[in-house]
Amino acid sequence: MGGVVSATQNLAGALAERHEVEIVALRKVRDESYFPLDPQVTVRSLTDLRPYSPVSDVDDPLADRFTLVYPPNTGVQKPVVSRLAEKRLLEYLATTDADVVVSSNPRITVLLAHAQGDFLRVAQEHSMPLIYADDMKKKLFPAYLHLDALTALTPEEADSIAGQVPGVRDRLAVMPNCVPAAPVRSRGTGKMVISAGHLTDNKNHLLLVEAFAQVHAEAPDWTLRIYGSGAEKARLRARIHELGLSNHVLLMGPAAPVTPEFGKGSLFVLPSKREAFGNVLVEAMAAGLPVVSTDADHGPRNVLTDGEDGLIVPCGDVDAMASAVLRLVRDDELRRKMAEAAVRGAERFQETASRERFEEILAQAYARKELPRDATARVDDEGSLHIAVGPLPASAEGAEVVLRKEGKTPEERRFPLTPGGEALVPWDGGLPQGTWQLALTTPAGAEVPLSADGFGCDTRDLLAVRLPRTEGPALALLLPHRDQDGRLRVRSVLRATHAEAGDIEADERTLRVRAALWGAAVGEGAVLEAVHRRDKKRVLVFPLQDAGDGTGTAVVDCAALAGEHTGGTGSEIVWDFWVRPAAGAARVALAKLATDVLSPIDVFVLPRPVLVTQEAVAGALQERSFSLGERALREAKRVLRPAPRPQPEVRRRETELRPYFTLTGQFAVKTVRL
Repeated sequence: MGGVVSATQNLAGALAERHEVEIVALRKVRDESYFPLDPQVTVRSLTDLRPYSPVSDVDDPLADRFTLVYPPNTGVQKPVVSRLAEKRLLEYLATTDADVVVSSNPRITVLLAHAQGDFLRVAQEHSMPLIYADDMKKKLFPAYLHLDALTALTPEEADSIAGQVPGVRDRLAVMPNCVPAAPVRSRGTGKMVISAGHLTDNKNHLLLVEAFAQVHAEAPDWTLRIYGSGAEKARLRARIHELGLSNHVLLMGPAAPVTPEFGKGSLFVLPSKREAFGNVLVEAMAAGLPVVSTDADHGPRNVLTDGEDGLIVPCGDVDAMASAVLRLVRDDELRRKMAEAAVRGAERFQETASRERFEEILAQAYARKELPRDATARVDDEGSLHIAVGPLPASAEGAEVVLRKEGKTPEERRFPLTPGGEALVPWDGGLPQGTWQLALTTPAGAEVPLSADGFGCDTRDLLAVRLPRTEGPALALLLPHRDQDGRLRVRSVLRATHAEAGDIEADERTLRVRAALWGAAVGEGAVLEAVHRRDKKRVLVFPLQDAGDGTGTAVVDCAALAGEHTGGTGSEIVWDFWVRPAAGAARVALAKLATDVLSPIDVFVLPRPVLVTQEAVAGALQERSFSLGERALREAKRVLRPAPRPQPEVRRRETELRPYFTLTGQFAVKTVRL
C-alpha cells in the first residue's frame, strides 16, 4: 500500500486509453491490489506466493534462493524477490514483443539494464537515489547508462541524479506521479484537519500532533484525523494522551482507498521531513482541500504554490505549522479560495496531463535511439579536430556536435554537422582549456553522448603539429581520447605562455631539468621555483640558464629538497615546479602538455633517488647533588676520576625524492621520509 504502486497503476490506466499496457509483477501475494486498476490494463504475475493458490510457487526450490543480478534487500534471511522471480523476468524480457519496458523500482532497473531484448528501456525514480545505500548505488548508477530514458519526480531530483551520474544527463526527464481526479470532493464545512501516510519518523506526524495542541487551544471545536499505520503508532498515541488530546486527535489506521476520507475534512497537513513527491498532496488537492506542508525536499514546493493553493512552512518548525493551520481554521473565505485553487492545481498531475507528458518522454527517447552514437575523432597536422558520426537520419537535419566542459565552471560549445555527419573543431577556435564531453544534439532537443572504440581516436598527426604556435596562444592543442566507459572526450590545452618540460635527469645529488619556453624567453634573473603545495610561502629557487635554443636548464639540489623535509617517518611533502622567465615575470607552470600521452604520470616515469643524511642527537647528562665532609672530600678527589662525556647519537636519515607529472601534466617532486 505505497505511493509507487498507486502511481504506477494510475499511469498504466492513463496510457491504456491509447496503448496496450501490461503490468508485470514479480510476485503475487494477495488476491487483489489495494488500489483500483483500469480494466484495460492486463496484469501478469511471474511468481505466485499464495500458499492456497492452485498454481502456487512456494514449493519451487528456487523460490527460497537469493537472486544473482537483482540486488537483494539488505539484512534479510529470506529473499523478498527470489531467484525464481528473477529468472522468469529475464526470460519474459528476452521474449516480449513490447515496444517499451518501464521499471518503477531501482532494483528492477538493475535487472532491466542486464536483460536481453530490443525494446525501449525506461526507468522511473520515485525516490531520491542520493540516499540509497552505497552498495545499491554501485549497482544502480552504472545500470542508468544502459537506459534509453530515466525520469525523476522533480527538477531538483533530476539535477541531483545528473550530478551523481553525469553520463545520464542527456536522457533525464521530469515525470511527476500520476494522480487521478478525486471521486469525492470536500464541501469545506467540516471542522476537521486530515493527514495521511505511513507512521514513520520521516513522515513526522509527531510534529503535527505538537502543532495541533496549539491549534486546539485556540479552536477547541476542531479535530485531527491521521490515516495510516507504522512503527511510530505507539509513540504517537502516548504523546496524544500526554497532551490531553485523546478525544481530538484520532489515529484512524490505514484506509484503502483513503481519498474518500478527504471529503470529510476542510484542510490537509503534510508534516514530512523528506518527501520526493507526495501523492497524498495531490490527492488532497483534487479532493478540494487546501494544504499546509513542510518545505520537505523536494516534492511539496513542486506541487504547491505557497499562498495560492496552500501554505508551506519550514521543516521541523512546530510554531510555524500551528500558525499556518490556525490561519486557515480561522478564515473560511481563505480556505474556500485555496480549495478552488487546489482543485485546479491538481489537474496538471491527472491522467490526461500525465499521459501526454510520458508520451513526450518516449518520443524523445525514440528520437535519441535513431541518432548515431559511435564517432571517430582525428587530429590533422594543423591540430584541428575532425569528428565523424556517419550519415544522419532525416530527423536529425541540422544536428550539431556539442562539447561540454567538465568541472566547476561548465561551458558549452557547438559545431555544425554536415549531412554526411562530419564536424570540424578548429585548433584556433578558442576552445577553453579543460576536458570536454562530446554529444550529438538535434534542433528538436534530442541528444545522445558520443562514444568511440579503440580505433576511434586518430592522433597520428598530432605529433607533427608545429609548436609553439606562431599565431594566437603559444600552446593550443586538442587531444581526443575515450574514457573508461567508452565516452569520447577532448582535452584542450590553451596557454599564451608555456614552459614545456623536456628531459629530466635524476641522481642522488641533483635533478637536471630542461624547459622549453613558448611565448616567452629566458631573460635576466630567470629561475626555476619549487613551491610547497600546502604552504605557498615556502619556495626554493634554482637559477635557470639560457641554453640558447629557446630552452633553459636548471640544476635542482636534492639536498635542498630533503633539507626542507621536517616530518617524521612516512611523512610526505609535494613541491610543484614553476618557471619564472625573468626577474619580476609571472610564474609559468612547468608541464608536459605537447604530447599525445593523456596521462604523463603513467608514462614519463623517472628514477627515485634516495638521499642519505646523518643527524646528530645530543645525549643527556643526569645531574646529582650531595655534600661531603673535608676529609671525605680529599679522599673522593683521590679515588674519583672524571667520567667520560656522553657522545652524541648519530641517526641515519633517508629521504626519497619522487619526481613525477601530475594529472594536469605539471612537474612535481614528492619527498618521502623513509
